[in-house]
Amino acid sequence: MGAASIEGITFDLKRLFGEAIYCIEYYQREYAWSAEDVRTLVSDLFAAFDRLAREGRLHERDADDFFLGPFVYIQQSPHMRFLVDGQQRFTTLHLLFLHLYQSARAWGFRDVVSKLDRVITDFGRGNRPQFRLDIDERQDALEALYRERPYEVPAGASLSVRNLHERSQQIGDLLEERLEAERCQAFVDWLLSKVIMVGIRAPSRDSGFRIFESMNDRGARLTPVDLVKSYLLSNVRTGEEKLNEAWRRMLAELTGVRGDTDAPRRFLKSALLARYATVDEHETSDSEGIDAALNIWIRKNSKRIGLRQPDDYFRFVEDLIRLAEHHRTFLRASKQPYHQHGLSALFYNETNGLTNQMALILAPIQPHDTDTQAKTKAALVANYLDRLYVERVLNDDPVQAKDFQPDIHRLIPQLRTCATPDDVSELLSAQLPDNSFEQVTTLGMRGNNKAQVRYLLARLTAYVETETGKPNLIADYLSRERTWQIEHLYANHPERHTHETPNAVTFRAWRARLGVLVLLRQPDNASYNDLPLDVKRRRYARENALAAILAPEHRKNNPTLKGFIARHGIESHFREFGNETIQQIVEIRGELYRRLCTHIWNPKRLGFHPNEQTTNTRASTPHVSPPAADARRGALRTDLARLMRAGVLPPGTRIDADHRGIRYTATVDAEGFVTLDSGDRYGSADEAGKVVCGTRRCAGMAFWHITPAQGPRCSLRDVRAQAQRDGVLTGIRRT
Repeated sequence: MGAASIEGITFDLKRLFGEAIYCIEYYQREYAWSAEDVRTLVSDLFAAFDRLAREGRLHERDADDFFLGPFVYIQQSPHMRFLVDGQQRFTTLHLLFLHLYQSARAWGFRDVVSKLDRVITDFGRGNRPQFRLDIDERQDALEALYRERPYEVPAGASLSVRNLHERSQQIGDLLEERLEAERCQAFVDWLLSKVIMVGIRAPSRDSGFRIFESMNDRGARLTPVDLVKSYLLSNVRTGEEKLNEAWRRMLAELTGVRGDTDAPRRFLKSALLARYATVDEHETSDSEGIDAALNIWIRKNSKRIGLRQPDDYFRFVEDLIRLAEHHRTFLRASKQPYHQHGLSALFYNETNGLTNQMALILAPIQPHDTDTQAKTKAALVANYLDRLYVERVLNDDPVQAKDFQPDIHRLIPQLRTCATPDDVSELLSAQLPDNSFEQVTTLGMRGNNKAQVRYLLARLTAYVETETGKPNLIADYLSRERTWQIEHLYANHPERHTHETPNAVTFRAWRARLGVLVLLRQPDNASYNDLPLDVKRRRYARENALAAILAPEHRKNNPTLKGFIARHGIESHFREFGNETIQQIVEIRGELYRRLCTHIWNPKRLGFHPNEQTTNTRASTPHVSPPAADARRGALRTDLARLMRAGVLPPGTRIDADHRGIRYTATVDAEGFVTLDSGDRYGSADEAGKVVCGTRRCAGMAFWHITPAQGPRCSLRDVRAQAQRDGVLTGIRRT
């Protein structure tokens, strides 16, 4: 096969998916992308989109393209291609299109729906759509998503179908977290026109198979890790064989922990950031250089690392190998709960998508630290990061991995100076947020925080269960297979509570509060369906304690449970209910969860020693952010937040909306948060609108209106359009 017979063509996604149907060859592996693979792709796409939006360059012709890599195909006919390599990305992009399509339909963006339909389907087979990625076994799952119908994975389904369903659910959740209605059209336009792939066209199926073999023959290619080893050992000059064997063992051990061939590269990247890179909240060039080509970064910065004499290289390699021994333990702890030495938080952080935690954890670790010293330091750092995550959840701040980078980069240089675990504890104790957890009482579940609410419920449930002598099922609660589901104590029937709630909107807001949510096994959750609380609480007796306590007389003849209640001082909160109203139950359970949170994330329990006076008292003043957290204050990226920050609308602006003949009102604060009359606070106009309408989606900027002192009542969308015409806002496209 000559090089002249192979050609490369650049495609944007609109052309790539719009002009052909794709099938896969028999030698392609199953669709096996992990949750982390999908999270990384979606995060990278939104990061690139957000950057251009901030710079006001989304609609410039010369705006940077986003390169998604190469793929290999065979042109079977003018409109039919066989994928030789690239199935994982194609499948994930196709799922992304489908979820965007459903959102655009619900928001009424017909032009967006039309654009997406062309990259999702071609023509029908009778009444059935033919999908651009045409694989028979996936037809039912994709059609259910396309038609927005319920779907259950059939018994005996292939790995591809099972994983397709799981990743589809994940993509739906990620979009709910990140995409508001007003950004939908701009995001889809950018995605289809500026995200590109390079297609390598093979002349025949035989040559395609040979290309596939060549691209997947890892033994012939040198990785950045190989190049680092070659550079370091070539400068040692003595003892190379001994170090080489130790290096090989290190690579094998790191790879074997999780069967991840990329683990050595990630370790080296984390180690370099933790020990040698120049990083702070604003300086990221070293981080970017290490990420792009760590072998080149080491060569360029050899003197900063201290590599001058052969002995320096020898010591540097030895230190890396010793550090890798500690890192191997941390990798295991991030894969499953590792309760020894308090390392469970590494698993929690990994589950929550904080895949950048290792650089921070390694920062205070010294190569010659004992196992106990290293584990204690790591536990402290991981606990701090977990506490910071919870604080951001409670404040409705963004919680993607990149949102923690400023804090991580700020703390790394400080942690490097910590010789002992006590040094780490002292440093991080001063950084801790207050311990009042006031926000827990009003935190509600909505479309963009389901994963975070699930995490809080998992920690609460596991804590109560273990404190009452039950097994710790935290890994099951947080499993990506969703064997445990979030249960609302109150079914979605506001008409049952008209005598005790002002209106349906207040009911929906109260119903979503954290205190009246529990975790149940999936079959139990399904069986309870929409039963009234008075009926199903009797069935809760067989569930975990957070739900079972609601069952009549559950505390009776249960000394272990009574002891737990007494130790925590929650007698008036951890109990069954009789004639209390929904508002009373919401408030009592909310306070219960708040008190439990103060125990779970008690600084002393986590190994910290903060100021006693501020830690053990409930805050009577507004929440004060931890050091350097003010950088997140501009993080709310909604159009409404931009209007508030630009001074187009004053803080405290009253907005209103009509729904089914009733006018509802809310207030917008200076940061762009919307507070309903129920007191519940939402990070976007979409989320507040969904509660009012009782629907999964709402185009909030069109739904909410203001009535200015002068002029007619108008929508927030109209306010935004006028601000754009006046030149006040940039980087936002009118939809």
